[in-house]
Parts: sequence; structure tokens; C-alpha cells
Amino acid sequence: MSGPQIPGYTYLEHLGRGGFADVYLYEQEWPRQRVAVKVVRPDVPLTDREKSLFTAEANAMAQLSDHPYIVSVITAGVTDAASGGRPYLVMRYCPPPDLGVRVRTAPMQVADAIATGVKLASAVETAHRAGIIHRDIKPSNVLVTTYSEPALSDFGIAGHVTDIAGESEVRISYPWSPPELLDGRSNGSVASDVYSLGATIWNLLTGRSPFAIPGGDNSPRGLTARILHAPPPLTQRPDVPASLERVLQQCLAKQPEHRPQSALELARALQRIEAEAGYARTAIAVEGDRPAPGVVAPLGDDPDTTHVKPMTVIPSSGPRAARIESGPAATEPTRRSTVVWAVTGTAVLAVVGVLLAVNLAGGDDAEAPTTRPSVSSTPLDVAPEAPTRAPTVTGTRAGEQVTFTWRSPDAGQTGDSWEWKRTDTGEGRRTTETTLEVASPDRTCLQVRLIRGSYASPWAEDCVD
Repeated sequence: MSGPQIPGYTYLEHLGRGGFADVYLYEQEWPRQRVAVKVVRPDVPLTDREKSLFTAEANAMAQLSDHPYIVSVITAGVTDAASGGRPYLVMRYCPPPDLGVRVRTAPMQVADAIATGVKLASAVETAHRAGIIHRDIKPSNVLVTTYSEPALSDFGIAGHVTDIAGESEVRISYPWSPPELLDGRSNGSVASDVYSLGATIWNLLTGRSPFAIPGGDNSPRGLTARILHAPPPLTQRPDVPASLERVLQQCLAKQPEHRPQSALELARALQRIEAEAGYARTAIAVEGDRPAPGVVAPLGDDPDTTHVKPMTVIPSSGPRAARIESGPAATEPTRRSTVVWAVTGTAVLAVVGVLLAVNLAGGDDAEAPTTRPSVSSTPLDVAPEAPTRAPTVTGTRAGEQVTFTWRSPDAGQTGDSWEWKRTDTGEGRRTTETTLEVASPDRTCLQVRLIRGSYASPWAEDCVD
């Protein structure tokens, strides 16, 4: 598979394929360097939605590219008409594999996993302070630089905190999404990113996602049921401190308000575990308070002390919270806001080059507040109005164009929406539409379910050869 012609770049090889883009290795002619180029695939319809997502990804990553643990964008553009006029991003490159592949067969040592967690939490906190919710934090989106540092990538479904409440479609990445994204309570929040970050750290220790069962039912339906109803699991590693197990369980709490209330809070909890275990302390790379030039810190101040000050208020619950609160199935308010705090140390952090790769497949702290509610393991009750029947999904092919339509006798109530997932590519989305058109010459399979408030119908599936 050859990449498109891009002036100033020489194609070298194809690196991988994601949900809607291919990633290629190019050599930039001047200054000469190898770069990763992410290009929207020709079989993906360039709707206004896709163009908007790609533009948002470029802007988000450019805004955050100075951070040492976030992949940096070099430039962006659109290929010429001969190459289909496809949007592309040029990013710093380092050879794969991504962190998810690395730990699949060789999970990290505890000290390394905690240090990586602090660094990733720094990146996520920085994004949140800029008003950006990532919404797709997972091991395959954590890359590794030539200096062995983690780099958060793929802001393709990120959203700005002021915009996500009005979205009618939400892409979901199994099995790293929290319950409130799976059951429709939220379009993404600070709390949902904290959940995904905790699941990623859990994966670094185990090589699998928290609710995956080796040899068990790890289909989207099976994973969703466990994410919604099963208690947060332990890593069951004897060398993992009990305080770290508690922090990860808090991150995986069913209710957003039971989790650490910011990525910074999680980073600081991980730092305390480092101190408790006697590990080297990992600095938090988030800009915050620091003495003005020429000002001497008060006597007794540790030069590596974390200083805090209140920053931007970012909502912690999703856009559907108001509807759930006022609806008949509501049991408690779910809309809340999180005050994001800024931190810094005086240690100098070297800005390193970052890489881009693509996932081809589609791991507590003794001083934690004692008032934080414990996570209930009781399954959610099904309200009488919850959809109980699987929808009917029908797919038809016309050449390389496949059209899926779906319906359900349970549909029709105010606020109903649909969630679909392509099992051949792993792409998923929530929508109010009942038709999906995709360009695919190969066998294409689609799963669909009806979403109503906090409940979902069983999945239905159809495949087109």
C-alpha cells in the first residue's frame, strides 16, 4: 500500500491503519528527518463531521505539542486532487510498537508503571487545563520516544469542553471507555478521562484491559456488561502495593464522583505511593505556580514541592446528565463540575521528540480521603421503560458501498439514540440516525443497540459479504 504524494515528503512505508485513517512513514526533505503522516483513508466519506474531527485533532495536538509527554504535530494539510484531496497530519516519528503492544507480553515493573502513570496524568491534566477532553486514552494511544518516554497521541475523537455537550454522535473505544459513555450518560468529561487513564495504568501492570477475562467472553457485549455491573478488579499481582490497588479501583469506579476528581489528583496519589514504596519520585509536568524571577522561596520549602492554585472549571459529568436527573429513572444528580488545579515543580524537563503509531487491533493511596464513597458491586436495576429487545439490522451492498439500516419496536421515546460498532474495524459511534453508509470492498459487520437514558437494549448484528 503506497501513501499519497505530498510535496516535500518521500514515501517510505505503510505503518498501520486505524478507524478512519492510515499512517505512513515519510522522509521530510528539509530539514531531513523521518516523520509519521496520518492520512484519512480513501474509503472514509469526507463528511463535515469527519473534516471537523480531523481539524479538531490537528488543533488540539498543536496546542499541546510543547508538552514532553504529548505527541507533537509538525504540520497539517490536504493532499492534491490526484491523491483524493485527503486531510493529513505530519508528526514526529519513532518506530513502533506502542505501549499497548509492549506490555501485552511483558507487563511493566510496578515502579515503571507508576512513573508512566504520573507522566501520562501530567499530559491529561495539561489537556484538561486547555479545555480539551481526550476521550480515547488507551495503551495503544501511548507511544514511546527514542528516550523511552511515554507520549500521549491520537486526539482524533477529543472534544472541547464547551462543545461536547451538544454532540449527537460519540465514538466509543472498547474496552477503555467508562460506564457513563457506554450507557449514554455522558459524551466525555474529566472524570471519563480519569477512568480511561486508570484502566491504562492497570493494563501496564497486567497486559490486558481491566474487565477482559482470559479465555472468556470479551466481545463488546460481554465487556460492556462487566464494565457496567462488575466491581473494579484487582491486578492480583503480589508486588503491587495495596495503596495502588485502591487508587486504580477508585479510577474504575462506576460513578464519576467516586473517582479522583482530576488527573492531577491521580498524579499526586501516585507520587505518594512512590514515596511510600521507596521509589524514585516522578515529577509532575504541569505548568503552575512558581516563584517570580528573583524571589527566594520561603525557608523550609522543598524545591521539588508541588504548588497548587485554582484554575479553569471543567464539567465532570456528561451532557445527558440533566435529562437523567429529570427523567423517571433518575436516582441521584449526576451533573457536577470539577475544579482543575495546576501544579509544577522546579525540576527542568527536557522536551523530547515524540512518535506516532496506530493500533492495528481494535494494564490508593494510603492518604486518600476517607470520605470518598466506596464503589458498589450491585448490578444496576432495569427500569420498566428500559429497551429489552434487540433491534433489527439489515445490510445491503452495491459494489463497494455497503448500507446498513436498523429499527426497533422499542424505539420512539424522546431522547432515544443508537449506538453502532463495526466489528471489522473497531469503529463505534452514537447517533440519532438509523442509516449508515460505508465504503468497503470486504466483508463488513455492524452491531447496533438502542440507547435510552442509562439503559441499552441487547446488541444486534448483521454482516454483508
